[in-house]
Amino acid sequence: MSNTDAVITKVFATPLAMVWLKDTESLNRELAELFLRKEKEGDKHRSPVRIPTQIGDVFESTFDLYNWPDPPVQNLARQVHEILLDLVATLNAYTAEQMAKFQFHYHAWFHITRYGGYQSIHYHPKASWSGIYCVRAGEEVEGRPESGVVKLYDPRGAVFMHADPGNEHLMPDFSTTPVYLTHQEGQLVIFPSHLMHEVLPYLGKRERIVAPFNAWITRLG
Repeated sequence: MSNTDAVITKVFATPLAMVWLKDTESLNRELAELFLRKEKEGDKHRSPVRIPTQIGDVFESTFDLYNWPDPPVQNLARQVHEILLDLVATLNAYTAEQMAKFQFHYHAWFHITRYGGYQSIHYHPKASWSGIYCVRAGEEVEGRPESGVVKLYDPRGAVFMHADPGNEHLMPDFSTTPVYLTHQEGQLVIFPSHLMHEVLPYLGKRERIVAPFNAWITRLG
């Protein structure tokens, strides 16, 4: 690269947080047993709202998961809340005094996905942060690495307007290439709710279980 006086600044960046929860082996076992048991109760715990982007064999629970009194659910909710608190404070440079004036609200639920189930491209309105916690990753399918992968799209609307050698191989911070995430048991992924994403068709035989959430924040007083 030749000498240049240009100063390159990163702008319009999108934060993507990935963190491992604590004691996930027992937590995931208890959550999986609970969710599978609730699924067997039929429509009692199924969301009454049909999501048009949800295709195939996907069970979606009601959105009040974090209000359930079951110990593993409360354990999950507590850890997610603590992580999101820290993330919001860090990204916004809030002080402890400022954070104390905020109230966090959640919609949370679980998905049980079986062979052929998927979620087409969508985002989560009326929330600032969304996340997905992986309880059970399902199984890998030989020759089909895209099975059940979460695909995140560049949020810049006109970014795909034109491609040529001038922008085809930008470094990751500036790339327009979608991000592909493979679920890993015990991992929580958090991203801005406006980020368009989809879950590609799951082709495994063992059910895959995840616990997503949406969060929004209000000021007290």
